[in-house]
Amino acid sequence: MPASHASHASATSAVSGDSRERSARAALDTVFDPELDEPITDLGFVRAVTVTPEGALTVRLRLPTSFCSPNFAYLMASDSKDALTALPWTREVVVVLDDHHDSDLINRGLAADAGYRGTFGAEAEKDLEELRLTFRRKAHTAAMERALTLVLRADPDLTEEDLHDVVLGDLPDAATSGALLRRREALGLGVAPTDPVLVDEDGRRYPLGEIPLRLRFARAVRVSIDGNAHFCRGLLRTRYPQSGADQSPRAGEPVPAGELVPAGELVPGRELLHLTAPPKENVS
Repeated sequence: MPASHASHASATSAVSGDSRERSARAALDTVFDPELDEPITDLGFVRAVTVTPEGALTVRLRLPTSFCSPNFAYLMASDSKDALTALPWTREVVVVLDDHHDSDLINRGLAADAGYRGTFGAEAEKDLEELRLTFRRKAHTAAMERALTLVLRADPDLTEEDLHDVVLGDLPDAATSGALLRRREALGLGVAPTDPVLVDEDGRRYPLGEIPLRLRFARAVRVSIDGNAHFCRGLLRTRYPQSGADQSPRAGEPVPAGELVPAGELVPGRELLHLTAPPKENVS
């Protein structure tokens, strides 16, 4: 082959490889930490993506600690493999979880496509879909609270009880509204403009007298998720000092007046205070 043709072929291969890596990372953007409700790419959990010219794809994942809940770890690794296998150009997909106390077990299960119960056997007390549903419900509760907090801030005359009549079409054109719609869709809840915002996990409106209590509960869920997210981001940067470059800034979220802001996260116009985040919940 003439040198010019070889050079052209090499350049084409390189461009194709770059494009495929971008495609793989975009697919991983759709994989969420089930508890933190953030993409694993934003959290910095994707350690490396390697693509061969033949379409073999290897992705290495890392977590904030070696003892992160094995079911969370498996769910993220399994979802990653599913998302990558769906890409039309992949010929082989290998997902490897590094530095976890169950890495060998999880990696063997992924390689064999053994599934959750096939990987963990009798230890898999809860079905994976049941676990996923639990955290989808929590994510919806937190997203609902964020969206309604913006509604209350936009109109000082509104009371918490007034939120009973707020529908999706009343929400502002903001990231919080889009996030809420995505989480409603994941639960099979309505997303029509006339659908009420303040609902339970089955889409039922809360009774008027329960609204203050329900909002306080939703706020507690949201604070727990946000606190864990800040905590785990910091743990990852401590464990892998270079991982900060792979973490994306958290999307702007409303911080209710008087609420503490986790250390290391800047909110314009607010004094930076320290918040001790709770440990990650471990659901076996």
